[in-house]
Amino acid sequence: MANARHTTLMICINFRANNLVDSCGRRESAQLADALELGIKDRALSYDLVRTHCMGKCHIGPTVRIVPGGPFVMGANASDAPHILDRLAAGKIDELATEFPLPPDD
Repeated sequence: MANARHTTLMICINFRANNLVDSCGRRESAQLADALELGIKDRALSYDLVRTHCMGKCHIGPTVRIVPGGPFVMGANASDAPHILDRLAAGKIDELATEFPLPPDD
């Protein structure tokens, strides 16, 4: 898929039940968002990062969605940000979906 088609990374930073229940926020998605945001800026990638609250997958997050029409990127952490950004820069979005898959039941 071509990089120009996908322009936004949505990332859930939600804390459910004041951090008492498993969630993207509890799994340090804010740190992942910070790392991605900084990397996008440093690499001058044509992506926006939008922090959002819940995409319905907090139990398996952190949840990142490449939009429009792109895949979910599940379970990444801040140390994965350079790899994710490398794939985005190369337009290898399908590889991200394979490397950070959405479980079959979700």
